[in-house]
Amino acid sequence: MWMTVLVLVLLGSLMIWRGWDYYRQGLSARALHPDYRLLNPGGFLGHGYGMVGTAMIVTNLLYLVRRRLAKYIPDKFGTMKAWLNAHAFTGLVGSLLVLFHSAFQLRTAVATVTSVSLGIVVLTGLVGLYLYLLLPKAGLAPFKERLAVYEPFLPALVKDVDEFVKKTPATSLPLDAGFLRTLFTVPRWALEARGRRRGIQETARADKLFRVVAKTDAMLARDLVDELGELAAAEVDTHAGRAVMGSWRSLHRFLAILMLVSVSVHIAVAWYYGFRWIF
Repeated sequence: MWMTVLVLVLLGSLMIWRGWDYYRQGLSARALHPDYRLLNPGGFLGHGYGMVGTAMIVTNLLYLVRRRLAKYIPDKFGTMKAWLNAHAFTGLVGSLLVLFHSAFQLRTAVATVTSVSLGIVVLTGLVGLYLYLLLPKAGLAPFKERLAVYEPFLPALVKDVDEFVKKTPATSLPLDAGFLRTLFTVPRWALEARGRRRGIQETARADKLFRVVAKTDAMLARDLVDELGELAAAEVDTHAGRAVMGSWRSLHRFLAILMLVSVSVHIAVAWYYGFRWIF
């Protein structure tokens, strides 16, 4: 993450330093500026920004292919985490280059649609990355591990808590559930996680041996119940997070395809009117 931020800051600063005097001019005054033929969207450097940025964005979309074929591609070609990092890096750096390619002006409908679609894809990508970083990874594994630790001391409580959790599974959605349906299910998942915390507290209060522990060391008993409650709720949070992430990823992928279509139209129109850079 910090490498990506460093590259963005350094690259952005370099391009601003190179074209500051040109970019701060009004549109009518730019045509008379000495750097006009170099930095305008059709100029050698300005057009180059767009070509390199577009190439990075196209490369960025290979992550979708890698994810789709994950079970057929071994990790020696890069883990999913490495590909996700590359996906974020190329997307952000490529978008920055495209921004400077436009020279901060949108004078045609095609350029406007392309820029807006790219901006939406970048925004949804950043939100998706944020959701991915928030996503719990462990599921019920830590909960089972803690139950195994407490079982020699509180066997009845462990058995009752385990049965309670099995009777309160997290709501499951089909794999093709839409984003809105998933979003509307979030409050239900929140209630289920809250119900697990409360249910474990009630189960603990009903256990005779646990009541003895609570009288001996109230803080220890409270921490034990709170820990089990949070771990049991985390499994619901993991389920909900994966569902939200999956539906958000589908939305992001759909928007990326639309963006790719608009970029293709933009390139085709520019090529038709003779803006072909060095080709």
